[in-house]
Amino acid sequence: MLVDYTGNYFVGRIVCIILIAASSACGKPAVDELTFTRPYANFIGAEYRLVAQVIAHGIYENLDHRVAPSYIVLTAGVGFTGPEVAFRRPIAKGQTIKILSAWRAHSLLYSHDYYVVAFPDTDLPRDVHVRIGITGNVGVDAGLDPGIYERLARVKEVEKMDKMGTN
Repeated sequence: MLVDYTGNYFVGRIVCIILIAASSACGKPAVDELTFTRPYANFIGAEYRLVAQVIAHGIYENLDHRVAPSYIVLTAGVGFTGPEVAFRRPIAKGQTIKILSAWRAHSLLYSHDYYVVAFPDTDLPRDVHVRIGITGNVGVDAGLDPGIYERLARVKEVEKMDKMGTN
């Protein structure tokens, strides 16, 4: 009598794939620097003003080591909570930021781009990187959400053009 093990073999493969995917989601993702890559390089050094309130979330990468947050993420809206959140602080409209570098974090199931920014006039920890997710099309439009961040260089250029037109 012949036994058909193909069904069990298929189920075993599916279970193995699920275990690999689940274990990769728990690890620290690989990170690539995009600072000198187009279109991200066009935004490095740009200054923005917050035109909407955002929430700064201090994030622990390692829940077993909660001495200080690993990084800070700025999000609009109500934000989020969980064991990885060290703190939540509202950041008022009008604050300025400057983009310092661009990065891409990879894992098995996803990839996302973000900027590391300088946030001079705030009480956030100075030795922790502040990240902002890039909302444009990955690799095409690397801008920030214009409903939250207003680029100051463009505002200054428009003011300069207005002055030149009135003289």
